[in-house]
Amino acid sequence: MLHTGGRGRVPSVRDSEPIARYGDRPDFNADPPSRYAVGSTTVLIDKRVVINRDPNGFYAISLICTHLGCTPRYFPDVTSDLIAEGTQIARDPDTGHLATKSNPVLPGFKCPCHGSRYFRDSVNFYGPAPRPMDHLHLEVARDGKLFIDRSIVVDRSFRLKV
Repeated sequence: MLHTGGRGRVPSVRDSEPIARYGDRPDFNADPPSRYAVGSTTVLIDKRVVINRDPNGFYAISLICTHLGCTPRYFPDVTSDLIAEGTQIARDPDTGHLATKSNPVLPGFKCPCHGSRYFRDSVNFYGPAPRPMDHLHLEVARDGKLFIDRSIVVDRSFRLKV
C-alpha cells in the first residue's frame, strides 16, 4: 500500500530530497581591485553578490531580497517609471541622489518576485522589502584579489580602502 502522508497525493522523487542543500562555500575570490573602476557596479549573479566601488572604497552586497529571498536584478534605471506615475521617492541616504521629474533616472535593483526596489547601494525605497540588502565582508586576499565572505554581514557604512 502506498502511503500518501494524509495529503491525498502520491509521493514523488522530490519528497526524498533533503530540505537543506549545500552549495558553494560562503567565501570566494573575485578579481583584483584594479579591475573595478570608481563608480562601477559588478553583479556576480552566480554568487548572488554585487561589488560596488565608490569614491570611498569597495563594498559588497548580498543580492538577496529582504522580503522573501528572491534575487533582485541590476538596472541602470529603477526610478523613472515610478516618477512618471507620480510616486514620491525618498532621497538615497548614502549618495544623497534624488529622482525627480527633471532627473528621473537612478540605477539600482528590482526584485522580480514582488517588486521591491533598491538603490545601487542596497537601500530599499519601494515595495514590500522591509530593510536594505545586507552588506558583506570583503578584504584583499594574499593573492591580491578581492575576497568576499557571504557569511559575515558588515555595517552599511563599511568601505574597503585600497
